[in-house]
Amino acid sequence: MEKRMLFLMADGFEEMEFTAPYDILMRAGVKVTLASIHEDAMVESARGLQIRTDALFPEIRRADYDGIFLPGGARGVQNLRASEDVLDCVREFYENKKWVTAICAGPTVLAAAGILQNHKVTSYPANEADLAPYCKAYLQDRVVVDGKVVTSRGPGTAEEFALTLVTLLLGQSKATEIRKGIVAR
Repeated sequence: MEKRMLFLMADGFEEMEFTAPYDILMRAGVKVTLASIHEDAMVESARGLQIRTDALFPEIRRADYDGIFLPGGARGVQNLRASEDVLDCVREFYENKKWVTAICAGPTVLAAAGILQNHKVTSYPANEADLAPYCKAYLQDRVVVDGKVVTSRGPGTAEEFALTLVTLLLGQSKATEIRKGIVAR
C-alpha cells in the first residue's frame, strides 16, 4: 500500500529542511504532495527559491494522507502558525493517529495546535524556550520520535530526519537501501 505524506508549504520555508525530506521520501516511493497554504500555488523560500506546489491547501483531502510535514524557516513557520486551518489540520492528523512531523522551528506550530503536552520533542535550539512549557520533555537529540510525533533540530539534521521517516513509514530495509543509494552517513 502506497504511503502518502502531505507537506504544508508557506512563504519563507527553509530550503534544506524541505528538499532533503522531499527527495528522500520520493526516492523511497512515498507519494509526497506539496500544498501551498496561500492563495497561490507558488511559494518562495527564505532565500528566494520559488517552487510550484501540487495543490492549494483547501483542495486537499486530508483523509488521503498517512502524515503531515511542516518544514522550518522563521517566516515560513510564522505563516504556518498564523493559519487556523493549519492548526486544525495538525490537530486532525494527531487525533486520527497519523504521523505529525516537523523540523527546526516547525515544532512550534505543533505547540500552537496544542498537541505536545504528552510528547518529548526537539527543535532548533533557539526555540527551546518556546516549546519546553508545552511538551512532556524537551530533548537536544537530532531527531526525536515519540509515538506518531517526529521532530528534528534544523537544516543539518534534515537528511537524518528524512531517513527516520522512511524507516517509520516503510521499514529499516528501505531506509538502508536509500541511505546506501545516496551515500549517507
